[in-house]
Amino acid sequence: MIEIIVNSRSKKSLVELEKIERDLKRKKLEYKVLKTSKNKNASDLMNEIRGDELIVIGGDGTINEVVNNYHGKEFIYLAYGSGNDLARSIKFDKTIEISKLLDSKKFIEYDVGVVNDRKFCSGLDIGFNADIIKRANGSKLKKYLGKYIYLLQGVIGIFMLKKYKAKISWDSGEIDTDSLYLLNIMIQPYEGGGIKFSQTATGQDGKLHIMIMENMNILTFIYNYLCLLLKKHNKLKRVKHLTANALTVTTNQKYFQIDGESINGEEQLNLSCLSKFYKLKRIKNNEKKFK
Repeated sequence: MIEIIVNSRSKKSLVELEKIERDLKRKKLEYKVLKTSKNKNASDLMNEIRGDELIVIGGDGTINEVVNNYHGKEFIYLAYGSGNDLARSIKFDKTIEISKLLDSKKFIEYDVGVVNDRKFCSGLDIGFNADIIKRANGSKLKKYLGKYIYLLQGVIGIFMLKKYKAKISWDSGEIDTDSLYLLNIMIQPYEGGGIKFSQTATGQDGKLHIMIMENMNILTFIYNYLCLLLKKHNKLKRVKHLTANALTVTTNQKYFQIDGESINGEEQLNLSCLSKFYKLKRIKNNEKKFK
């Protein structure tokens, strides 16, 4: 039995589901579709999985929900969301025929980050990026603009820029600041609809890749963010980069973002990395760049 979890709120995902159903029917393969709803997200649907093969159709939020109730067996992920940053990071070729993935015996293991027992696949942010995600997800324009909603909210965010208080502690150091603009913690390279926030994250090294922008003037922050957008990482000024096995953060920001979803914060955030936590079926190690 092939079971398919699909994000029912995504038109792209539903269109892809129709294509897969036609293919499975043509090959006379038995399957079952499980659609997300207001009462059941993908994490809830994972409790109903009993079959030999699992296909997940959706965006970064959908696979985040799956990974947060992961049972240990490899599965097929088809990225049809607004940002699709995980697919971009792992260079997944969305044009591969589903039958080839079903027949494949190959899988690749990937790390996840953990924040207070909640897992994330790509990245976590406090500060500017978290503000962008909160506004973007609350905007009625998201369904029309797709990933470009993040760019729009980023421009708006410059005029609403806030500093936050934060105490950031890791294995070998600590920062205590009242002028944090951005704390970015990555497992994979990409987030924010295609922005490469980390040049060192691979999703397979068991590490948190951390970038901190604090104690700088607004113009320097804007300059640094433009450098990220333009992939000029070597031009960054007064930005701290480090890797760590674990991290503890206390902040006065009331929320943070993980994998494109805004989450209400707790007084203290304890972060770590779980190495090789979930398995995705693949055809080969490095497929062509995601588009």
